[in-house]
Amino acid sequence: MIIDPELLQALEIFKHFFDLIHQPMAIIDKEGKYIYYNQESAELDGYSMEQAIGKPMLKVYPNLKKEDSTMLQALHGKEYQDTYQTYFNHVGKLVDYQHTTVPLYNHNKEIIGAVEIGRNISNVRQLQDQVFRLNRKLYHNKEQPLPEIVFASKKMQEVIDQTNILGSNDVPVLIVGETGTGKELFARLIHQTSHRRDKAFISLNCSALPTSLIESTLFGTVKGAFTGAENRQGYLELANGGTLFLDELNAMPLEMQSKLLRFLQEKTYWPLGGNKEQHADVRIVAAMNESPAELLKSGKMRSDLFYRLNVGLIKLPALRERQEDIPVLARYFIDKHKTDVNMVITGISEHALQQLMSAPWPGNVRMLENAIVRSMVLQNEPGELQKIILDEELFDIHSPYPQDQLENKIEKTSINELTGNHNLIEQVEHYEKQLIIDALNQANGKIITAAKLLNVSRTTLQYKVKKYHIQMGVIDS
Repeated sequence: MIIDPELLQALEIFKHFFDLIHQPMAIIDKEGKYIYYNQESAELDGYSMEQAIGKPMLKVYPNLKKEDSTMLQALHGKEYQDTYQTYFNHVGKLVDYQHTTVPLYNHNKEIIGAVEIGRNISNVRQLQDQVFRLNRKLYHNKEQPLPEIVFASKKMQEVIDQTNILGSNDVPVLIVGETGTGKELFARLIHQTSHRRDKAFISLNCSALPTSLIESTLFGTVKGAFTGAENRQGYLELANGGTLFLDELNAMPLEMQSKLLRFLQEKTYWPLGGNKEQHADVRIVAAMNESPAELLKSGKMRSDLFYRLNVGLIKLPALRERQEDIPVLARYFIDKHKTDVNMVITGISEHALQQLMSAPWPGNVRMLENAIVRSMVLQNEPGELQKIILDEELFDIHSPYPQDQLENKIEKTSINELTGNHNLIEQVEHYEKQLIIDALNQANGKIITAAKLLNVSRTTLQYKVKKYHIQMGVIDS
């Protein structure tokens, strides 16, 4: 077999790297013959590496038509990115496959071959089907209690009041909040306070599925729509009469956003491969963990879909914005998990509570719960929870201030100007703020050094800087 010298040279350079990728990968020459075919491709297709190398693709896959092969079409200059295909492999097994295929060019810009790399998503399809079946069984249990939302703050009470109002009005709702703020909990509250409470509540995480599966999951499929396709209900059909919760909507591709918008407007949809329009009476509740303004600005979200969902908008506050909820949440989680740990934990100490109050909690309530459970497991003696074991690295990942900003000097304010006629709590806070400013100045704005001077953790200091709105500036020498 004669291989183009440039293609052969490139293969010799990259072959070891390709062998270590551990994803199905293949390369053909301009004649359509395999010159590289790794073990993952062999396992996927049920065809050995030794048998494939040197053979034309159409010999390896006798049932494959040239016009249906993305690799052979790539020899004519076509490119395919994240393309979804289903096919029967050499031993007759149905394979769900997502891949990227591009032509390979020499120095004269002539096509000398094609390369394809992909992944087997058959297991994802199987898991999707299992989740679908479980959803279908679960929603028949219509007696669902109201979700338990633990809080003490006025801010959360206002959000819950708003949620109850929106729940009783049959409009689309968009829930915006950081990771771990409880978006699905509020989606369930909307469902349970609506007239749809006795019908299905179906949840779909848009980021958990490959793009190629979202459409078939939502709208269902008709037998023959593609290779191996069967008549499958979609989530819209399954949720008919009830509520469909679309979590992480910001991960949904724009093409699917367009189809979702059409459903919101018309309450109709087309199953994948179907020739008949379907109707579903489904309320859409969506959630996202990114700023809508940023998504619209970056073009990751259709403005018409946003404004259609924005009929009902719920903004969930971050845990750091409702600190008075931390003590009640802490005691709730200790009680919730007390039977899960070997140590008898009866409450929480003031020291541990102060640790919780001082941390910024970038992962919000979910992160708080995990920290409490971890601390309960690691405590050595029964009684109150004495110490919170914090993962400093997780807090540093979500530092509220970039380090280069913290390395500037801080504008200093007179303590006499700060205190004035404030009450004791305000004076203590002002004094604490001044101590932080002094420490940052002494440390030349370096947060780690200032934290050591104050004998607090880096994350605690970062939280305090944000809490007191300490502004960066230049100090006159």
